[in-house]
Amino acid sequence: MTEEAFDTFCPDCNMQVSAAVICQGHGGFSSSSMNTIDVADAEYHGDTYLVALCNKCSAPFLVKRSLYGVPGEFETITDESVLYPQTSRLPIEGVPDSVRRAYDQALSCFSASAYEACALMCRRSIETLCNTTQATGKSLQAKLDHLAAAGVVDKRIAEWAHGIRAVGNEAAHDTEAHLLKDDARDALDFTEALLMYVFALNSRFQAFQKRRGK
Repeated sequence: MTEEAFDTFCPDCNMQVSAAVICQGHGGFSSSSMNTIDVADAEYHGDTYLVALCNKCSAPFLVKRSLYGVPGEFETITDESVLYPQTSRLPIEGVPDSVRRAYDQALSCFSASAYEACALMCRRSIETLCNTTQATGKSLQAKLDHLAAAGVVDKRIAEWAHGIRAVGNEAAHDTEAHLLKDDARDALDFTEALLMYVFALNSRFQAFQKRRGK
């Protein structure tokens, strides 16, 4: 089965685009056939890989398409996924609901090209993080400094958090500011790293230590 193009989301263009397929190949097929007599009518499963280019920026895509069929009768697509580039963020375990809601809204704003709103929600994500970790201080800056002093985050992670705070403040208070897509993307990446560090990786390391201790 071939096609000339398919619709997908391009993270470089930050929009839905049409991607033109330039080549494809089979990743192998398996059949339930038990003997050569049944081969012609045996059900089979297999994967096909497509390489495509965005019609706007020429960014590449690698797509995996799972197939199911019977030779000479039918073939259908059972699953299709974009292997590259990855458009979804990494799963972050153990994040409180209030923090996750703010972060998910930041993702939604970025997908809608609302970059100032994305930066604001990134700032809200780290402020909510401070509240859930009992950071003290009259300002977000003071709360982040408290997290660093208490060892909740190290110095480098604290610098990232202050960067998110700064770009969020700019989006909130500078009415002439025009936030670039790259700035919003960086704010998302640093926010994700901060949440991963504070919530997911800490709990995983504790589990690792406990397992190694046994």
